[in-house]
Amino acid sequence: MRITIALLLSMLSIGAASAADLDLASGWRITQDVRNFGEIQQWFKPEFEADWQPIDRLDYLQLLLAKQPYFGRELRYFNDSPWWYRQEFATSASARGATLRFEGVDCFATVWLNGQLLGQHEGYADLFEFEVATLLRTDRPNVLVVKVSSPWDHEYRYQSEGDRKYPFFAVERNLLKGSYEHADTFVQRDVNPIGIWRPVRLIYHDEVRTVIRAAVTTTLDESHRQADVKLDWPVALVGPAEDAHLTVHIRELGSKRDIASVSRTVRLKGGVNALGATAVLRSPKLWDTWDHGSQSLYEATLELDRPQASKLTEVVHFGVRSVELRRSADETRFFINGRPLYVRGATYWPDLYMSKMSRARYERDIQAAIRGGINAFRVHVHTENPEFYAICDRMGIALVQDNDLTWVFPQTDEFFARAEKHFGVVIDQLKNHPSIVAWIAMNEVGIDPLGGPQHRSPTELALGSQLLAVAHREDPTRPVIEDSMELNSLQSGDRHDYRGSLDEGSYFDIFDSRDKLVTEFGADAPPSAAALQDLPAVTLRLADVLPRVAELHDYQYRLLKYYMEHYRIQKYAPNAGYFQFMWIDFSPQSFYGVYDYWGGAKTEGLGGGLRAMMESNQPVGIFMEHNARPVALHAVNDSLTDLGNVVARWRMSTSTGVIAQGSQRARLGPDSHVRIRDFNMAVNADEKYQVVLDLLAADGKTLAHNVYDNAFQAQPRPEGYADRMDDELGMRLWWAGQKK
Repeated sequence: MRITIALLLSMLSIGAASAADLDLASGWRITQDVRNFGEIQQWFKPEFEADWQPIDRLDYLQLLLAKQPYFGRELRYFNDSPWWYRQEFATSASARGATLRFEGVDCFATVWLNGQLLGQHEGYADLFEFEVATLLRTDRPNVLVVKVSSPWDHEYRYQSEGDRKYPFFAVERNLLKGSYEHADTFVQRDVNPIGIWRPVRLIYHDEVRTVIRAAVTTTLDESHRQADVKLDWPVALVGPAEDAHLTVHIRELGSKRDIASVSRTVRLKGGVNALGATAVLRSPKLWDTWDHGSQSLYEATLELDRPQASKLTEVVHFGVRSVELRRSADETRFFINGRPLYVRGATYWPDLYMSKMSRARYERDIQAAIRGGINAFRVHVHTENPEFYAICDRMGIALVQDNDLTWVFPQTDEFFARAEKHFGVVIDQLKNHPSIVAWIAMNEVGIDPLGGPQHRSPTELALGSQLLAVAHREDPTRPVIEDSMELNSLQSGDRHDYRGSLDEGSYFDIFDSRDKLVTEFGADAPPSAAALQDLPAVTLRLADVLPRVAELHDYQYRLLKYYMEHYRIQKYAPNAGYFQFMWIDFSPQSFYGVYDYWGGAKTEGLGGGLRAMMESNQPVGIFMEHNARPVALHAVNDSLTDLGNVVARWRMSTSTGVIAQGSQRARLGPDSHVRIRDFNMAVNADEKYQVVLDLLAADGKTLAHNVYDNAFQAQPRPEGYADRMDDELGMRLWWAGQKK
């Protein structure tokens, strides 16, 4: 049996009432069970010795061991066999209770302590824990062993058209994690994150502990003058029943003054106790998005006093607001605090490996999003780190949170039971955040890769109903989209539209469409050649493409601009918003982001997607409705400020000079849209037109500015997009490598 100098130095003297938690982040050793006989040989036994390899920190194994963790067939071996982790640590004799807590293990974990099986867990970003006080040894080091696996799936459901088989969307995704094996280069085929990647702690306590977290549910009355705050606090008692005193203090975040409090005696029984309390807030300060109001937050401090024992304290942050998603044949519209919210959103998934994300990176992305006019993110088929949700609470970004269930999955009762449990865990761990305004239970289930209508099987329909029931039970305060993309279902009601990008045709093809809520649209664009200079494999594969990056950035600019303005000029008639796909690339490759993986905007040529955001995605905008000719001039105000009398100016020119210009007054109230004037003029299909628009306040201040270069000619869909892909690198190739 070995014990390292570092382990000796980390030993702490632990008192019953002042115990210090033990951080188990370092000192781990690993080995891969390539023959899969670790359990047969009892590798979990303290006396078992093997050629364990030390690691310097807990992280995804690909980030620790692979030269290039984002692409390459050599990554597949990480998931071919389980990995075993071993840790040795010392404890003192005086702790009355101890909880072993794991904050993130991807994806299946089996845990032993001192040779005793503690249990198993499935997940990747949620907490799980075990009570271990009776198993701790004080006379020699404790041995903690964890078996971790995240296996590949090998069942496929092909779609066929004649003799052609389409493997896209076909893998039966048995893992409940959106961040792997999407099969169409959405996630590179060999990337499947695995490992203990968040902290592991031994938490000492006085026989009473919080089980995972406390939950807060707020209910706002119709007048907005009162909110009921319901607190649910799961507390475990290790020992005989006893009485305790529960106190709850509610304050505005940052204040030291109670605005509400509750105090009562409770009876604790051995095991988990569901403690609860309800408080009333008078004249609550409401949470809203950054473009509609303030981001008021509250803090609840829960205290449990027990005779002859230390006080147990739990602190939770929350906000007060109401949210509604009205769905009918004519609308799919969000309301926050009784007012409609026009969604100017993007999907967000910033890194395949969440351990790479930091508070600074999240703040960088969210600040850039706000500058781009974004007021909402769809967190796409995964959950993010806790810091992300706290920042969105603070900065006023509304979130639509996906479940991990997407595309094709096993049609078995066993899988359905796992899927229901997983969705419940996602909701339970995130529901305290006021920024989350809706859940999505499934994504694109029943999609037809051949372009036919979406069609869910009877078993998939049954699972959708079951997931809705889970969501309503775990969180009755938020709406749920059952299956994103199922436009005609009143349980969903949103659309994904890729005409002109993934789908053939032109972005002008959407001109006659009338969509209620669009949760995906977008166009791929590669990073600049300079950004890719440290990726020789990608640079070589895109050698024919990189000299024409500006062309692809231009296409992203034009498509995003056309889509966003198309939706904006249909504000609430029927369109209630959109989510561009997506804000930033999640790996160092070519993808749909407005920003590349490194946080650089794709702005070559005319300015890329970021220019589209600055012109067409701001709260106040002026837009030219058009296809191959000008149709009408529109102004939109998504803010709650009454802009009063405004002046719209336009100027249209060609290479020969200005051919039309003018101005017109209009009234632009809060959260409104006005069609200022129609155009009835012929244009020359071979001529390039520039249109410049300005929207001025009564005092002459510019409220919005917009420019259309070559306005009435749609840029052709790029050659080779979107059918040519490189599975090895996980990206689209356009025309790369084709013979001229």
